[in-house]
Amino acid sequence: MKIDYIAIGLRIRKLRKQKLWTQEKLSEKAEIAPDYLCRIESGKKHPSLKTILLIANALDTTADDLLIDVQKTNMPAMENEEKSLLAGCTEKQKRFIMAICNNIKEEIMKYSNDLPFAL
Repeated sequence: MKIDYIAIGLRIRKLRKQKLWTQEKLSEKAEIAPDYLCRIESGKKHPSLKTILLIANALDTTADDLLIDVQKTNMPAMENEEKSLLAGCTEKQKRFIMAICNNIKEEIMKYSNDLPFAL
């Protein structure tokens, strides 16, 4: 299996920028050198699992979110879509989104026969 380090780096950069952090701030929080983070974000360096975990923890995300297209999976397309939707969210934000989705689901289940479109 080939690991797309450029995609991982871009994902890290996106999450970092969502937090409005500089590379220096993220590297400090992840306890890695700023120039190393720069090379990871550009895909020029291949971080170890330990480094990926340090970065994920600093960004308040999971290694799964950073490695999403590296994982071999048999998940249906909807589950991949769910992971993509929640990527970059904090745990609190994820719980909030899931609570909203559950409320929508309950309403759809209650009124599915009355909806003007087919489900």
